This record gives sequence, C-alpha cells and structure tokens, in this order.
Amino acid sequence: MQGPIPKGRADLSDRLMIDICAYEIRADMRGFDALARLHTELARFSDEKIGIDCQRLGWIDAQLGACLLTIVNLSRALGNDIQIFNIAPRIQSILQKNKTLLGSRADVHGTTIPITQFDRDDEVKFSDFTRSRLMRREMPRMSDGLRGKFFEGIDELFANSALWSNSPIPVFAGGQYFPRLDRLSFILSDGGQGIQGSLAAAGRQFKAPEDAIDWAMEMNNSARQGDIPGGLGLGILKDFVTMNGGCLLVCSHSGYWEARNGHVTKHRISGIYPGTAVSLEINTSDTKSYHMQSSINPHEIW
Repeated sequence: MQGPIPKGRADLSDRLMIDICAYEIRADMRGFDALARLHTELARFSDEKIGIDCQRLGWIDAQLGACLLTIVNLSRALGNDIQIFNIAPRIQSILQKNKTLLGSRADVHGTTIPITQFDRDDEVKFSDFTRSRLMRREMPRMSDGLRGKFFEGIDELFANSALWSNSPIPVFAGGQYFPRLDRLSFILSDGGQGIQGSLAAAGRQFKAPEDAIDWAMEMNNSARQGDIPGGLGLGILKDFVTMNGGCLLVCSHSGYWEARNGHVTKHRISGIYPGTAVSLEINTSDTKSYHMQSSINPHEIW
C-alpha cells in the first residue's frame, strides 16, 4: 500500500507502539537522526499492526512528509499496518494539507508543494511537477539559461534515484514555502540502497557514507557509464545555493552532508536513513539576479 498515512483510532490495545522520540524534526542533522531512528525501529517488525506515537512531537518541517512516507512505505512492504497516534492538531493539519496524512485540508495560503509519489519511469511527470510547483514568484530571478540548468539539476536527482537506488517503493517528493523565514524547501526521498551502495555497485568504494556523498556532489562526478550524462546538475544546485544563501543537504543511510552559507560539513548519524534524501532550501529574500555566461562552463554563474 502506497500513499498517505491514516491517523489512528483511540484503541491502541492491538498495536505495537513506537515512540517517535523527538520534540521536533527539522531538515537538519538532528531531524534526520530522528527519522533514521524511527526507520530502525520499524524495520525490526513484519506483519504487525504498528502505531507511531507522536505525543512528544511539537513540530515537523512539512516537506519531511516525503521522508515519513518513505519510512512508512518500506515498513508496509514488510507487511506492517502503520497508523499515526497522538499527533498535535497543528501538525496534523500541516501534514493533511500536503497529503502526507489522510484527510482533506485546504491549502488556503498556497504554501504547499504536495507530497507526491513517482515510479521509476515517471521522468516526464516529475519534470512537469517540479517546474509547475517551483516556478513561484518568490523564486530568485534567473536567466533562461540558468533556469534550464537549475531544473536539469533537479531532474538529475530523480534520474539518479531511478537508475541507481533499486528501491522497492516509489520516490516521494514535495516541499513547502515558509514566508516568515523567506525559505522555499523541496525534498526528494527514494528508499533505496543509498549513494555509497550505488557507487559500490558501479565499482567505486568509499570507507564512509559521507565521503561517498561528498564525491557525488562534485561537479562532473558520476557513476553513470557510457553516454549517460551525470554530475553536472548537482554541481549547479550546489553553486546556486552557495551564492543564494540557501542550503543543499543529503542524507544517505548513515551519512549526512550539508552545504550551507558557503560551507560544506559532513557527519555520521547514529541510525540508518533508508535510501537517499536530498533537500534543497532556497533563500527567497535574495534580490540578486542570476545568469550563466556559458552553458559550456556552468561554473560561470554570476
């Protein structure tokens, strides 16, 4: 079963309960550590009725609903029946608006990029989705050439998942505009073998998962063979968020990589996040206009 997570009923007697064990889950290292712990707990069970207890949870970044659906659907693939319990009304409303939870809530402010699932062969559907949802008036101004390369970079995120993740479930993607924070966030999560596993399958070995991520995020680095392009688009996204004052982060299994404010940091999280999640955070208060002098040398963003 794919799709949104049902909210549970009052009777918990017939369910194993798993505490989400976090007061807040944000798109940062601590947030992904909490998500990894949840996955680790759920992965212990098969063919069970399980409740995720959110009593402690006071906040979750809306776009991380894509990560929740990745974790829940991997557990469903093991035959588990998953429901959410004790969720705060404000969080419930947010996650219903973006289709993470079952239930209909209208997005009257137009800030939601709904969490949407994509099969491996949904390249055109994904491309149409990102262009229709991310080309908002809040986005920084870009020349036509740079805008094309920017969306090529996002398309490459999906192409990498389709080609290399070997995920048993669909890819989930979506986002959220935070007007008070001047931030537009977009995330993709695939539930597959992770970047280190994908590179190992292509013959490249790394001692640490965070080092594998770091290699994959360099311009022109790619595990793809032959005439299949790769690596360029991710470098464009990295360069853009550096100049824009945004953030690009990747969590893949126990590796965590983040480019924020011009600095790259690498960490090891305590659990295993299933597959790879890539989060793009754009600073919408940025008033600069961005151009690309040459499509041959994509480092020439100014």
